[in-house]
Parts: sequence; C-alpha cells; structure tokens
Amino acid sequence: MKAGWQYVINTFLCTLSFIAIQSCFPCKHCREDQCMLPGPGVAYSNDLPDNFTEFSSSPQIIPLKRKKLHEISGIAASIKNKNVLYLNQDNGHPHCIYLTNTTGEDLGRLVICNSSNRDWEDMAVGPGPMPDRSYIYVADIGDNNAWHCNIRIYRFPEPELTTAAFPVRKLIKNAEAICLQYPDRPHNAETILIDPLTRNLYIATKEDDSSRIYVASFPQSTRHKIMLESVITLPFRLVTGGTISSNGREVFLRSEDYYWYWKRAEEESITAALSRPPQQITPVTKEPQGEAICFATNQQGYFTCSEVDRKQQPVIYFYKREF
Repeated sequence: MKAGWQYVINTFLCTLSFIAIQSCFPCKHCREDQCMLPGPGVAYSNDLPDNFTEFSSSPQIIPLKRKKLHEISGIAASIKNKNVLYLNQDNGHPHCIYLTNTTGEDLGRLVICNSSNRDWEDMAVGPGPMPDRSYIYVADIGDNNAWHCNIRIYRFPEPELTTAAFPVRKLIKNAEAICLQYPDRPHNAETILIDPLTRNLYIATKEDDSSRIYVASFPQSTRHKIMLESVITLPFRLVTGGTISSNGREVFLRSEDYYWYWKRAEEESITAALSRPPQQITPVTKEPQGEAICFATNQQGYFTCSEVDRKQQPVIYFYKREF
C-alpha cells in the first residue's frame, strides 16, 4: 500500500514538474525563427509629473440604470451615435455589448453573433477597413493563467442608432474576427488601443512588473493569423485599460491606482509618444476595481469605470476637461 501511494505521489510531482518546465518555453505554435525579444524597455524617472490640471480632479459620478453590470471591463464612446457609450463585461458573461449614455440610461445591447466571450477585457471605437466608417473593436485578450497562444479581436461597423427605439436588442451578424498571436509566449492583457491616424492596433499586457506593448499594423487580415510585433516595454504594473483620443493626439493607460497621460506630437508614432515620461494622475475618487477608460468623442473629458461587487451600484465616472 505504501509503495502504491509513493507511486501516485511521484507521478503527481513529475506531472507538476512537466507543466512548470513547459510553461517556461514559448507556445508550441510559435516557431523558433518567429520568436522575438520584447520591445526596448523604457526607464522613466521615479517621480513622474503629477501636477496635472488639464482635467477635473473630481469626477461626475453617473449611476447606471442597468444594475447588473458588475464586471465591466471595457468602455468606448460612440463616434456615430451622439452621447452613446458602449460597455462590455468579461468572462462568464454573454457575448453582448451594453449601451448607455452620459446620464446612465439603459439603451439596450448589441449581441455579437458567431462570437464567444472567453475573456473580453477591453473595447475601442475607431477607423477600420473602410475609411468613411467607424468600427467597434472588442478585445478577447484576457488570459489570467497565460495559457493561450492566440487571442482574438472582434471588429464590426458601428450600427446606426439615431432612429432606434431604446432599449434596443440588435443582432450584429457582420462581425469579423482578427486572430492574433504573440511572438514570444502567452500573456494576460486587458488593454486595446486603436490609432485613428494609422489604423494600427495595439495591445498592452497586464504583468506584475511591466507592460509590453504589441502592435498589429494596418491592414489587419481576417483570413490569416497575424503575428504581433513587440514595440516597447513600459515600467507600469498591472495595466487594466487604455484609450487613444478620436483625433489621435492624446493617449491614456491606467491601472487600478493611476492614470498615465501622454500628448502626442505632430507626426509622432504611438511608440515614440509612449517612450516619453507621461503625466501621472492619482484619482481622488478611488474606484473599487478600476478597469476601463476612454476619451469622450468631442475630447471634452474622459470616462472611467470599475468592477463592483454584487451589492454595489455600477457607475461611470466622467472627468471634464478644464480648458
């Protein structure tokens, strides 16, 4: 009997060792000649500028009428539909985008057909294949255990809602999937950025000691898997969201505790902008678990939102531009 138990224990330990060893290597789909080192690291000063007065430090708090949105992980402002905001929830929730506005009303939802919510962690609105249209991007990029080599972005044209009878329940049947692969190993990520000036797509990882920025340059194929390119590594812990303004001139990244803000110079790439020290904002109003951020379409401020427990009222925070 003792020998039998010893065999079971040894087998279990060998299995754990095998898993640990395997996790140290790039995923099996990543060929050796494709693997790349992370983008160059940036070392900012330990004291980032924080005397920031461009936006109000005290947000307007907007309670949401749809009270079951406890795990909001992404927010984006509509370009096509005035004052409409899109929200998504992460894994374990339906493959829907929820609609609200700047007063928190329940405007319904968009159901993305032929999709699955493995772990939707962020979203964005911006340009896409057709230059005269705006598109919604939904990022299925969460991976807490860093198991998945491949990630997916759903993209579809923004629907026309100006004549809709709210609340709507609209089926989105024309969503395309952009399949992406990291060049090194799986990562957990909660941030997608779409650059309106180049239509390049960026992903910022959520890691304990840094955030790696990867890019899928335009045009993004929906027929073939795209190998992401690592462009820069930032010294920020646990990045949970980000956004680029609709004019392409401002960038935010955030964690639960801080927001980092960059102004982008004329003709400057996103990578070059991020290589400069940002303004660091410590929000006065502490969110329960800060997840998402987006600029208002008219650049008159920015919105943030948070996961909350089931006893709390879900809200959106709006920080108005001061000048």
